[in-house]
Amino acid sequence: MSNKGQSISINTIIIAAIALAVLVVLFAIFTGRLGSFTKGVQETDTCAQKCSSLNSNPGSHPTSDTKSCAEGQYIAGAYKDGQYGCCCLAKP
Repeated sequence: MSNKGQSISINTIIIAAIALAVLVVLFAIFTGRLGSFTKGVQETDTCAQKCSSLNSNPGSHPTSDTKSCAEGQYIAGAYKDGQYGCCCLAKP
């Protein structure tokens, strides 16, 4: 049997897909649309949300000196409502 049809190799398809993904990311960076996405993510990242995901109540916020909690669980990070982390207290 003779195979008269030509086909594109799998390597060419993979390289084209990677190149297309890189072009989409570069377009998003240079048009400034990537910054609006990260801004939206930062606005939803709060201590209250972190504590509720742990089935806890939000407590007092740690200071820059301590960065720990006297009671409850310390969640490290910088959040919209807690610059030096969060303290989550167990629900009664």
